[in-house]
Amino acid sequence: MAKVTHVASGNLVRRMALFLGCAMLFEVLMIAAVPRFRGWSVLHTARECAAGQMLTDSWSYMAQADAALQRSPANLYERVFFVRHVRFIYPPVSLLLFRLWQLAGRVGVAPFTWLKITLYLCFFGTWLVASEYLFQAASAAGRELSRGERWLVRSILAALMVTFLPLINALFLGQVQTIINFLAMTSVLLWRNRRRVAPGILLGLCCWLKPQMALFLLWGLLRRQWSFAVSLAAMLAAGVGVSIAVYGLHNTLEYGAVLHYLSLRGDSLYTNQSLNGLLHRLMHVGSAANADHGYPPFNRTIWLATWVSSAVLLTLALLIPPLRRIEATATDFLIFAMATVMASPIAWEHHYGVFFLAFLLLMPRALLRWRAFFLLLGLYLLISGTWAPLPKLLLLTPWTFTLSHLYYGALGIFAWLLAAPPELQWEAASSRVDGIETVSRTGRLS
Repeated sequence: MAKVTHVASGNLVRRMALFLGCAMLFEVLMIAAVPRFRGWSVLHTARECAAGQMLTDSWSYMAQADAALQRSPANLYERVFFVRHVRFIYPPVSLLLFRLWQLAGRVGVAPFTWLKITLYLCFFGTWLVASEYLFQAASAAGRELSRGERWLVRSILAALMVTFLPLINALFLGQVQTIINFLAMTSVLLWRNRRRVAPGILLGLCCWLKPQMALFLLWGLLRRQWSFAVSLAAMLAAGVGVSIAVYGLHNTLEYGAVLHYLSLRGDSLYTNQSLNGLLHRLMHVGSAANADHGYPPFNRTIWLATWVSSAVLLTLALLIPPLRRIEATATDFLIFAMATVMASPIAWEHHYGVFFLAFLLLMPRALLRWRAFFLLLGLYLLISGTWAPLPKLLLLTPWTFTLSHLYYGALGIFAWLLAAPPELQWEAASSRVDGIETVSRTGRLS
């Protein structure tokens, strides 16, 4: 019996290595096709991150908002977002993180260096979380990896992570999304290990930076996960309270006007990988190439389609898992996290970091059958790369819809998880949560 387990685990490692090789080969071929666009490749992004060459995406917007507050504490968003058109779309409380970096700079290290250290540590933490998640998935699927195989898997995962666009691009841009990716993926792992309060706290912290994870409060209530819902609600209330205490009631309420403005318009940039962005590009509303033109004008058709699609995605994520009898499991938790990303009118490429766990969830069994292997690989390629040089060549052509490849891949992996195939049966068993005994897929009490 031990021999069979060893062969199965060895096969998993070999298939993962093949999976990585295919992904790398695809990137190399895309570069070879049009070498002058190699700077757009995810491999180039990974190299820049390895050299410590990060951009100032979140940092620059936070710096401008903080400077405006230093001059005058009133009407932050009116002056910065609506008048100066600075893309500071974070809640006011997010500036506490910026202040922390500034404070740390007093020890003789530049504040932006502290930002980079924070993001690198979160990226490293994400690798540790992803590794543990895959090890648990492999173990639950009947494959015990040896110590040597575990280190091989860790190495493969590291290579996959640095070539997975949503994760590595967040790091390269200097985006606080790197922190959110780490917190969200840690929440999934903790949920799988039957923790309920900690995931609520971590998702609440995510909302201090970007509020869309607050939708998990609805999920927790519908799943009757009371301790999770209470901890998340407490963190949301704490965030609002701190925001009012530090930045004032007006600035806190004014942020609602920013969210309303964004929900009406979305964004037409090709890096907005949502239905909203796709429709803007198809209908030629706004600029798909240049953020300097600001947000696109309001379009009622796009607005309605966006809200309908968001409602459909969230409804599927809420209703299908109970029908498949996988409610309140880590898979259910992950599915809803994915839905909150795709349902947003603005979903940048780096917002899809949590989708990396979806691939890891499927790997232990999917890599053992060639049909599933190539399906998983195809979806991975849609999400993981920039598909350079296509953005440069097709941006202003009727083929602009092809630039939403990440969104298409996300829909595919989302549908796969919703279907709850045999690959996920091992993960479907529920556990005792909040004192309630739940029934597994097999019908036995867990």
